[in-house]
Amino acid sequence: AGNRKLWTWSGWFKRTTLGGVVDSLFAGFVDVNNRLRFNFHSSDTIEIFGKIGGTEVNVKTAAVFRDVSAWYHFVWVMDSAQSTAANRMKIYVNGVQITSFGTATYPAQNAESVINNNIGHFIGQRGDGASVLDGYLSEMHFINGVAKAPTDFGEFDDNGVWIPKRYSGSYGTNGFYLEFKETGTSQ
Repeated sequence: AGNRKLWTWSGWFKRTTLGGVVDSLFAGFVDVNNRLRFNFHSSDTIEIFGKIGGTEVNVKTAAVFRDVSAWYHFVWVMDSAQSTAANRMKIYVNGVQITSFGTATYPAQNAESVINNNIGHFIGQRGDGASVLDGYLSEMHFINGVAKAPTDFGEFDDNGVWIPKRYSGSYGTNGFYLEFKETGTSQ
């Protein structure tokens, strides 16, 4: 186990299906009372959902994301030591922090999530075999013990388009980088 109160997850995702589908991108799962996941909701919103010690966490954007031709870059930061509830879970999309939510139930101050505990972590499904990803993933980072900014993973080009950039920091305990590069391609 590593730091369960402070970490950053970053990844690029391209959707292939809209509406009625839950696309889980990253999750930690023990049981229904100890789970946490980052996913597209069936309403095409982005959602952080789970339970930490039986207490529900549910942060769902008001905005919808329906462009199946675009790559989206997401950054999910957990910092449960923050005194302001809205600062305990942050979501960034293409370099911009999301601040408008349809649902916002944040973790308690100093709550320890199942993410980065010594349990199963899942990429492309929520942990119980359901909500399997229908899309593409790339450039996934997990950094333990630090709240990173989106600019650590991406930048705006001269045309104002958010593009990936090489991450140069450390990953901390249990951190990782998954490129998902196809054989025979170059960077």
